[in-house]
Amino acid sequence: MEKIVDHYIQEWGLVNCKKLTSTFTSDVFIADSRYGKVVLKILNKVGIEDELSGIFFLKNGQGRGAVNLFCHDEQALLMEYLPGENLYQYSKMGNEAEASRVFCEIIKKIHSVKEIKDRAKLKDYTSLFEIFGRVQFSDDVSSLVSQGKYIAEKLVSSQTEEVLLHGDLHRENVASRANGEFVCFDPKGLYGDPAYELGTTLKNPWDYPQISQDLVIFQERAKYFSKELKLPVERIIGFAFVHLCLSIAWAIEDNDLYDHQLKLAQQVAGILK
Repeated sequence: MEKIVDHYIQEWGLVNCKKLTSTFTSDVFIADSRYGKVVLKILNKVGIEDELSGIFFLKNGQGRGAVNLFCHDEQALLMEYLPGENLYQYSKMGNEAEASRVFCEIIKKIHSVKEIKDRAKLKDYTSLFEIFGRVQFSDDVSSLVSQGKYIAEKLVSSQTEEVLLHGDLHRENVASRANGEFVCFDPKGLYGDPAYELGTTLKNPWDYPQISQDLVIFQERAKYFSKELKLPVERIIGFAFVHLCLSIAWAIEDNDLYDHQLKLAQQVAGILK
């Protein structure tokens, strides 16, 4: 890894490069550069498979609602440093209205990208639904996931618009610039139905179940997103349910727990139309 870091220090003219953290997909560094303070993200094998398409999301966004991408290759990204807190700050204060407002601002900027470039290097969001056919589901979730698969097919068949999608838009993937503007980062890099974007957002804040597991709050937030983004609330709720079923499937595939997703999905199933 040291040789790889040295390569990017030389290649992109970095100084004062210090490691911030390691994740499941990458090693993350902070450094100074001709662009100012920057973040260097070096992907591992998992990251290259999972996050490479996110580069082309950032290239399409060009800083509109998303972090600025300065340099990249097939293994690493050099991005602007975001000094502000993430959106969990509003969950801590119980101010979900402000968090929802920020999400809408970001999504509107992302959706302002009218011409999607390098489409072949992004992921069609419908490819995510393939997992429904390859995972074995236990009796406690099989009927629920079958419903999710059916709703996904119904929503895709009635889709009328296709936009750039972050694909994992939640509170930890949003932070503010020095001027206070909130932008997203760590995109999955998808394209598809605009209502799909709210699935991850409505599943969270994960660490605050008094918010994320409250069906009344869930519906209030869905209605707010519908009004602000001019999207049918039924599609927002439908895709939120589909995303919860996807999240259950991903957890099973990775041998993880899925209690949070299952509990919320069971509630949302009762309000589907």
